[in-house]
Amino acid sequence: MVLSAENISSYLNHKADIYYFDTIDSTNNEAKRNSHKLADTPLLYVADQQSAGRGRLGRTFYSPSDTGLYMSLMLKADTQTQDIVCMTTAVAVCVCEALEELCNIKPMIKWVNDIYIDNKKVCGILCEAVTDPLSFKIKGIIIGIGINIRTTDFPTELKDTATSLGQAINRNHLCALITDKIIESYKTISTRCFIDKYKERSLVLNKHINYIENNEQKNATAIDIDSNGGLVIETENGIKTLSTGEITVRLKND
Repeated sequence: MVLSAENISSYLNHKADIYYFDTIDSTNNEAKRNSHKLADTPLLYVADQQSAGRGRLGRTFYSPSDTGLYMSLMLKADTQTQDIVCMTTAVAVCVCEALEELCNIKPMIKWVNDIYIDNKKVCGILCEAVTDPLSFKIKGIIIGIGINIRTTDFPTELKDTATSLGQAINRNHLCALITDKIIESYKTISTRCFIDKYKERSLVLNKHINYIENNEQKNATAIDIDSNGGLVIETENGIKTLSTGEITVRLKND
């Protein structure tokens, strides 16, 4: 089935205004350009291809045509700032659950925002706050998701780390299912009911990791995920919690 706003809408249980593009620079960028449209109804931007797909920490997300799902859901903020901060954690669970339901696979999560299959990245998540230019208060959140569905011809620098679902799947159904799950999760974000589900799918818990902080590589053991999605680690100097905005985590020897 062709990817389109109409086809996505046919699978969607919740109301959302859907905008589809054959190609675009970035669905997150498009959501930002339309942040003035923020309302109670979620806004969903979907593309068949991105020319400048974006990832966390300024990285790019390879987004060729026909073989992936690239989407950004923009929601009006009606919750606390700390709830916005941990949305990436909640969304990772939503994506995993949708893939499990439609593809009969068991994806894992590499803290904080990457979904893995067979120890390779299949999906990236980028959540960005929308702030009021005058008050600087958070008025919304943009949830960007990129999934490699049938991508096989990865750039050289990604061949050893990226993978795809490797199976035929209805992208319209997957997009709608992820959207429904995120909207439902957002309603109960303050309860943190997704944390245990996140832990169950964690690739890093109880593993030795390398983390980069202030441009310095350090060693630790990942021991927990806190209620805001922070990674609790044990270092030679004691226990500390890593914030999503501060560090990059690598599984040791990966």
